[in-house]
Amino acid sequence: MMPTKPTFTNPLLPYGPDPWAACHDGFYYYTHSTRTNLTIWKTRDIAELAHAEQKVVWTVPDDGPFSKNMWAPELHYLDDGTGKTCWYAYLSAGEDRDAGDQRIWVLENRNCDPLQGEWQVKCELTTPDSKWGIDGTVIDLDGQLLLAWSGWEGDENRQQNIYLCRMSNPWTCVGNRLLLSEPTLPWERHNHDPDPNSGRNHVLVNEAPAFMRHKDQLFIIYSASGCWTDEYTMGLLTARIDSDLMRAASWTKAQEPFFKTSMRNGVFGPGHGCVFHTEAGQTWLLYHANPGPNKGCEDERTPRLQRIHWHHNGSPDFGVPAAEGMEIARPA
Repeated sequence: MMPTKPTFTNPLLPYGPDPWAACHDGFYYYTHSTRTNLTIWKTRDIAELAHAEQKVVWTVPDDGPFSKNMWAPELHYLDDGTGKTCWYAYLSAGEDRDAGDQRIWVLENRNCDPLQGEWQVKCELTTPDSKWGIDGTVIDLDGQLLLAWSGWEGDENRQQNIYLCRMSNPWTCVGNRLLLSEPTLPWERHNHDPDPNSGRNHVLVNEAPAFMRHKDQLFIIYSASGCWTDEYTMGLLTARIDSDLMRAASWTKAQEPFFKTSMRNGVFGPGHGCVFHTEAGQTWLLYHANPGPNKGCEDERTPRLQRIHWHHNGSPDFGVPAAEGMEIARPA
């Protein structure tokens, strides 16, 4: 569908937590958390998601190790290690309704159009140390695959950290995991739940990593603090592409959040973003946020777009979350 005007407004859909978009052959393929299935939208104009073709391409089974809490699906078009490029979906799921056994799972579709062909469960993506893990995301750096994810150090839920490891193919991790970020800064440690008996009051969160490459730098954006708080916000990790990315010293963590609640614009708890680049060279952030305070992690988070600009030193400028209804120039 061709746009009727050169601008759009947020939100893109009336519902859409953990949004993700992949660009391939002139189309955007979009998905978000549904808990029960993998639904994909296909469109030439990401700002027209509400009018896009959509299809449920895979549904969780009634029981088994990935039958509950299907969160944060991501779509990646990757070499399978034999020269054949396939679609892979990375999702978080488990068997425990309370999400105490979440792991990252990989689906594969060998068709060039992810709305066609057949999506099949490839395997559990067994991360180094094989602990609780969610929000797996992948980047291909000139033939070297890297995985980032949010996970626990041990076997109990007290803190979610951001980890990194190498991969030998889209479903196999190799080597050790590298701890990149812990929720140690004040703005990363908001976790208050009004219910004094809630287990959330004992949990600290770094989650939802996403890669962003720009010139000679590699960035990982991530979300911090509890999604049930209005202080849910986004942080930034930076490394040079030519550095040893599996050394903690190669990475620098921003000491302040780059994207946070704007009470003035009525945007609360912005987080769980991904980045895409248009053919015209623009860089955009796709993220979710709430339309008001105290909405938590439930049914009012909606997908939104924000263009990223660049400072002269190569660092990103994300700006302030745009208000709902504000006219924004469409992605070129």
